[in-house]
Amino acid sequence: MTELAYFKDTYVVCGTGRVLEVIDTSVLTNGAVTPLTKALQRHPHAVILDATLFYPQGGGQPTDTGRITGPNGHFTVAHVFMDNKRVYHQGTLHGTLNENDAVDISVDEDVRMRNARCHSAGHVIFSIIKHMWGDQMTERKGHHFSDGAYVEFSGVLSEAHDKTLLEEMVARVVAEDRRIIVTEESTGNDVLRVVQVDGYVANPCGGTHVRSTAELGHVTIRKIARRAGQNLTKISYCVA
Repeated sequence: MTELAYFKDTYVVCGTGRVLEVIDTSVLTNGAVTPLTKALQRHPHAVILDATLFYPQGGGQPTDTGRITGPNGHFTVAHVFMDNKRVYHQGTLHGTLNENDAVDISVDEDVRMRNARCHSAGHVIFSIIKHMWGDQMTERKGHHFSDGAYVEFSGVLSEAHDKTLLEEMVARVVAEDRRIIVTEESTGNDVLRVVQVDGYVANPCGGTHVRSTAELGHVTIRKIARRAGQNLTKISYCVA
């Protein structure tokens, strides 16, 4: 199990860890093909740490990238994913990393903050929609990749609420400099992480977020697609 240190603070992008395992993915071709081995073979190596600051791709948010540096080499992190509570850092090894090596972790700050801003903007849109229409609009999923971000809802948004109006509503929330609050709630043996734009409904989320809506800057509503036959509304957006 990998400790998910990125949960503690989106803005911490440098830290330390210890190597648990280094995987040369070329040797995986000798065994049975599983979803895990297939995912690992997309990059030359994978590294597992005891704790990580790298966000693993999932929950509609792309992976962090960066670098892991040990006493005798460094590892360029191109992709990160989680499987069975273990976080796999995928990329290219330069020199050597060995089990139990103490390492320095460095996450690409520009990538981290771009992803956090994009994800938080999606939550602002969700918050406004839920505030205005309540249970008439239920979130299906979010895709918070900067090159094609959207949030999708069950329910058809009224034609009277076009993308210009929604963009104005988002801009108002950004200008209000509302806090984006991350809390954890115990649910039996598990912990539920919840994200809330201050004053709006909370939403379960495991992603990285900025502290305030003011950090989002300009959010453009690119398109609102309404599909009555599927009882679906898809709101595409981008963050400047």
